[in-house]
Amino acid sequence: MQSQYEIPGLIVEKSRSRSGKHLLSSTLLIYKKAQGLIPYVKSLVSEEKVKPTYAKGEAKLVKVKVEHGDFIIHSLFIRNFKSRVKGYISIFNHRGELVYRAKYNNGLVVKSKGNPVYAWLVRLFLNTLKIPVTNMRLGDEK
Repeated sequence: MQSQYEIPGLIVEKSRSRSGKHLLSSTLLIYKKAQGLIPYVKSLVSEEKVKPTYAKGEAKLVKVKVEHGDFIIHSLFIRNFKSRVKGYISIFNHRGELVYRAKYNNGLVVKSKGNPVYAWLVRLFLNTLKIPVTNMRLGDEK
């Protein structure tokens, strides 16, 4: 059985529109049992520059190496001209399969798809990056 897996096709981006009214920020973290949340650069295999969504900024297509039992947390947030933030937080397992996704809409975090067993990873991600949250409905509440 394979103990290390390479996950390709994840985009890390920070860009803004020409007018500066729209911003896009995408981050990638890896959860390891022994170390907790770590930046993706510690497990980086390769990265290549790709065209960003908006005119100014940069984007990278990254390939990371993870072990059995690790989780990849990928988030994408967009701020519009009214300063409202929308986005999502996706949880991938060590094989690169989407196991959970939560939608973020101006402080409200709601389960979108997947098994709510993985909601604790979304909570950990939000607490670590200190993202403002007003209400959470992740599916694991009683």
